Amino acid sequence: MKLKLDHQSPVPLYHQIAEAIRYRVATGLLPAGARLPALREAAALWNANLHTVRRAYTELAKSGVVATQVARGTVILAGPAAKGGDLARRSGLDPFLDRVLRDARTRHGLPPAELIAALEHRSSPARGASEPTVYVAECSDTQSADLADQLMARWRVLALPWRVDREEPPAGHPIIATYFHFNDVRQRWTHRLSELHFMAIGPDPGLRERLSRVVRGRGRVTVVLCERDQPMLHNIQADLSRLLPRERFHIRPEIVRAPEAWLASRRSTTPVLFSPRLWGELSPAARSIPNAHEARFVFEPRDLDAIGATLGLNPREDSARHSLPA
Repeated sequence: MKLKLDHQSPVPLYHQIAEAIRYRVATGLLPAGARLPALREAAALWNANLHTVRRAYTELAKSGVVATQVARGTVILAGPAAKGGDLARRSGLDPFLDRVLRDARTRHGLPPAELIAALEHRSSPARGASEPTVYVAECSDTQSADLADQLMARWRVLALPWRVDREEPPAGHPIIATYFHFNDVRQRWTHRLSELHFMAIGPDPGLRERLSRVVRGRGRVTVVLCERDQPMLHNIQADLSRLLPRERFHIRPEIVRAPEAWLASRRSTTPVLFSPRLWGELSPAARSIPNAHEARFVFEPRDLDAIGATLGLNPREDSARHSLPA
């Protein structure tokens, strides 16, 4: 089963997965008894993190759409009849939803991603009212939302994405940022230093395996790395150089201002890696091009564990400790 996820959208990826599956159930494309792909298979198929897929399946199980069975895996419980009239009822919701989104933005400064996270936090029985809120500051919505998902997959916390170029997050909540933006964050929000926590991130280890499959049998291969900021480009290149063995890969850095147009102008099959913020600017069609890949970054496992102790967080029951490879 193929799903097209929009990595640029402020809607979290797990929510996109869950809604896509609900739609297929409601329209009969996924009948009762149909099996969903296993977690690892689904993560590779949909180009999503394993934790993201697990969270989507968990949300579907909570709402009674699926159930996990030892012998059969994750199967669909609800058929179209169980959702009778659901799509028709939803068709009249557009004005209401537009008003909610407008009020959230104008009255409370909440973008869609934060509104969704706040609503889920309030309505989910699995999350107690005392579950703390943190803000995850990064330079792009894509990277910030991805890191927030990683935190919530490991700890019982409501992690809200927040771009560093915005006004400061609401007071009274910890702010988690990466060392990539250490100086930016400290200079912008000097009076919030006591609430600031910095965590290390590194390239997703799964990237090496994905690229190795793409270039299998080619010998040493050049990989183009794209970013619009020169210092950031060099930082990412240095991190990737430790992940991608030099005997197999040569990383060629390139400054790119308009990633969509740049990619459309290329006719080469050379693998191209986009920094997280450039990847977030690509359309779903551009991201589906076989030689286009995200240079995804994930929290270092040690820092991900340590932040829980620092902030006094409780672990998720279904999270696997040290589940992110070192």
